Amino acid sequence: MKRVHMARKRGERIQVTFDEKGQPEGKHGDELMSWIGVLAREHVPIWIQDWRSRDLDGLKEIIWKETVTSFTVEESFRNTCLKSCGEAARNFRYDLYKTFVEEFINEESVWTRPKKVIDNYPNIEEEDWMKFVQYRTSSQFQQLSDRGSEIRTNNEYSSRGGRDGYRKLDQEMFKKNGKWERRDGLWLEQQTGPDGELKNPACKNASELIVEYNTQESQGTFESVGTNDVLSQALSRLEHKGRVRGQSKFVKPSQYFNLSRSSNKDNEVQSMRREIEELKALVRGLCANRDVEPSVDPKNVPTVDQHNSFKASCSAQEKQAGVAEPPTMPVDSQECKLYIFDEVQVDSCLLRLEEYGGRASPPIWCMGFHWGKGTCECQSTCPN
Repeated sequence: MKRVHMARKRGERIQVTFDEKGQPEGKHGDELMSWIGVLAREHVPIWIQDWRSRDLDGLKEIIWKETVTSFTVEESFRNTCLKSCGEAARNFRYDLYKTFVEEFINEESVWTRPKKVIDNYPNIEEEDWMKFVQYRTSSQFQQLSDRGSEIRTNNEYSSRGGRDGYRKLDQEMFKKNGKWERRDGLWLEQQTGPDGELKNPACKNASELIVEYNTQESQGTFESVGTNDVLSQALSRLEHKGRVRGQSKFVKPSQYFNLSRSSNKDNEVQSMRREIEELKALVRGLCANRDVEPSVDPKNVPTVDQHNSFKASCSAQEKQAGVAEPPTMPVDSQECKLYIFDEVQVDSCLLRLEEYGGRASPPIWCMGFHWGKGTCECQSTCPN
């Protein structure tokens, strides 16, 4: 940290750049992360229990000002830096507990600040230390500690990237390959030792599945959809909210999986297009079984924009075909002569064909097909 202190004395700030994933880059990026660790040890009380508490907003403002006094960091990275500070403070408290409390928990001396703490961390007051020990020896903390130990025990695929984690590995592979490695490849790289062998034998099955799914994907027989990609399926685990497995802590789910609001709408439209195409294919099969022939050129089949909702009426298609509005369906008519069920939601009906009880009615067009008598309505639920 000597270089940072010298720059502060000269009134200079160290320029930090971030890559397109929001990760600090190079030597200056490493210095920023180290400086945030220093601020965490010097400013964050060791007795706090939840970094997310609104009571700490004033403290966070102080830490942010200290950060931008030494480094040129844009405001957009404020939350990223403060989150890193909270993590560094948590790790510091863990080290203090493991080194000075856990082994001496039943001794009276545990309530007195150790000499090493006084010498190395003079900002830790005697009162702070007593609050810290009091919480760490409480039943509340013991329950949390036991639960955390159980979770770590059941975690087959623990991270093995060391202090630098995924950030440095990700950036090194980008420099080497000229492109960002997908998270399944990054995860596999981190789990593999210099000798090419997996560091954790428990990862063998997952690594084989990753290779297999990548092969299937290149052949077009495997499709990654959002968070349910190669890595999620290989590990048989869903993503946790707020983070991306196989990526550094700086990478946000909305960024990696392209889950912004605008892209969500685009994904919904694309998904609807695929479902419409599948529905058309299913209707063609039903037509073949019922000896019904489509009466319209497939090229003129309505688009998803013309027929964009499973609750949309087909009246627009009738008007395009020059067909008059059908009469109101009589009470004694027969409903639901044809159902097309969603394979995912079995009780969901994608298409309903209502026939008028023996009465003549104008020809009806739906999904590009001529159904003769009846009214066709696309809807999401099937009537009782």
